[in-house]
Amino acid sequence: MPPNGTTTTRTRSSKIIRKHSGCKSCRRRGKKCDETKPHCRACVRLSLECSYGVNLTFRHTDQATFQRHTQAIVASSAAADPVAASRQARTESDPSAKPLLLCDLTVAGLSPSLDLGDGLEVRYLSHFQDHVRHLLPALSMTSVGDIFDAPYLRAAALCISASSLSMLNAPVQSRHLVDDHQTPVFSPLVNSRHHRQARNYHDRALQLCRTASAGEVARNAALILRTLVLLAYYHHASTNHLNFRLAVWDTLRFIAQCREQIMHSPDAVGALQMWHRLCVSHRLSKPPSLLLEGEGVSSFGPNCFPDPTDHLYLSCVLGMSTDELIYDILIKSMEIRSRLIVFRSVASTHRIQESSRDIGRVAHRVLNTMLGRCSPPDEYDEAQEGFVRGSHLRGLLMVQKERLEVWRSRVSESLPCCNAAVGTAIEGLSGREPFTPHKSVYPSHREAMNAIYSLLCEMMFEESNGTCTSDASPIDLTSATPNQLDDLAHRACQLISTLDFTTSSTADVYTFSLAECLLQLAFLWRSDTLFDYILGIVWPELERKTRGFEHSHYPTHLAKRIILHISRYWSQGRAVTLVLPAVPEDIPKPKLLDINQPIDVVVCGHDADGTAWMERIPLP
Repeated sequence: MPPNGTTTTRTRSSKIIRKHSGCKSCRRRGKKCDETKPHCRACVRLSLECSYGVNLTFRHTDQATFQRHTQAIVASSAAADPVAASRQARTESDPSAKPLLLCDLTVAGLSPSLDLGDGLEVRYLSHFQDHVRHLLPALSMTSVGDIFDAPYLRAAALCISASSLSMLNAPVQSRHLVDDHQTPVFSPLVNSRHHRQARNYHDRALQLCRTASAGEVARNAALILRTLVLLAYYHHASTNHLNFRLAVWDTLRFIAQCREQIMHSPDAVGALQMWHRLCVSHRLSKPPSLLLEGEGVSSFGPNCFPDPTDHLYLSCVLGMSTDELIYDILIKSMEIRSRLIVFRSVASTHRIQESSRDIGRVAHRVLNTMLGRCSPPDEYDEAQEGFVRGSHLRGLLMVQKERLEVWRSRVSESLPCCNAAVGTAIEGLSGREPFTPHKSVYPSHREAMNAIYSLLCEMMFEESNGTCTSDASPIDLTSATPNQLDDLAHRACQLISTLDFTTSSTADVYTFSLAECLLQLAFLWRSDTLFDYILGIVWPELERKTRGFEHSHYPTHLAKRIILHISRYWSQGRAVTLVLPAVPEDIPKPKLLDINQPIDVVVCGHDADGTAWMERIPLP
């Protein structure tokens, strides 16, 4: 210890702390880290890649490993709370049992604490602090101390941490075909102990939110909103899309009821950014024929702001970071493109014009039939009300193109030196042998993924240039600026070859993963070289460095199987532009992760002459 107080004060003022939450480069070198985001001072000075999180070592863990702890949990739960024990017994006998939602909760039914004395809660909090919190989009909490102040936020952090470990600390199933190196698939078998604990923490957090007094809600409205957002992410990663959708609606209802309290909270901006990012993530699960943002309020999911002058909407939009902005552009561009393709396929197969006022209702009926989905009459009325179709959809894509230019200007302003170096490096990559590994030219994994997002958006914009012709003539998608698309696809592959796949396996849990990017790339541009690169180079590396799957919302094995099927269509002279899994909205995530679960898909595409089609097939 220093001999006097002056030295101690000077040490604290430097804000350099030795602990496990520093960046990976500093921890690997055994150096202190100031934890500056996005890049610490040491990494900037030494020109090192700066990323946060933990490097996980995977091991196969069977049921026997946890037998002693599981028996202690069951015995302690039964003694402390017979109601919770009864609910747990039902859960074990029926793994598909649903966790509670906010509207289902009553005051009784949960024990005051879920820490059963075996240190499990401490481990969950440590995993959240060291790993999970760095992955959550728009999360501004900088220390675990923020969690301890609010019991509901603490329970939500425990929930999402247990959910994360249920995938990371789990055995892996695989499927191989003899003499075929491109078709093996891998997927995790969810760790039932962590999965069960996540459900318990989820119910506990919702109970605490529901029973909060009016005064507590007024004081901590932003913290309660953060709690509800974390619980929605839990549903997206661990339960099913129906629960996820209902949880997103819970956040919307809370904001409608406590709008003023949230806006006057000290952490209002950060909480609203988390919530807005959640709503953007939800948009991809909405049927393409339902209302886009700006067309009106959707009955399916929160088109939150039909009025663009709304103060809360402006707070979210103006407060977007560059990471949030490029993600918003990507998701909205994909949403618009999906409607464009579905409307075109339905118009071609049902002899109706794309500009017809009835195209929305017809497309919704056709898609529901093919997906095996039942929807209320309100959805058909909503699909009929949609007014953005035909060439107007291309106009919306051009709006996103303008937003992409805004994103580029903001990135250039924030990191001018870095972006100049990156631009020079990318020009150098273009002259090298295609699809070969290169050293990363971006300072962090997140910035490299953002660059891939931007290239996917550019490809959607270029694709749309050749897809909006008159309704009376067939649409030749093969003429859609092939040189530009080929160049963009090449650049995307070069960027992908610079990624650290070990990092990507856990860094993109709550955003758009690498597997999902590869799937979109296959939708946007098809060639034998591209399929050989994805299936013969990228995926073997993913399988070698990530146990064969990424921990992401879209099961990696589904993405690979779909790309394999797209390549087979391509060998037959048919191009696939969109694939939608025909699965129930309430199918449990463990079933979706099971590689032996039968899954059908609805495929949209076009033939060599540009004639669009749509069909449902079983996924091999």
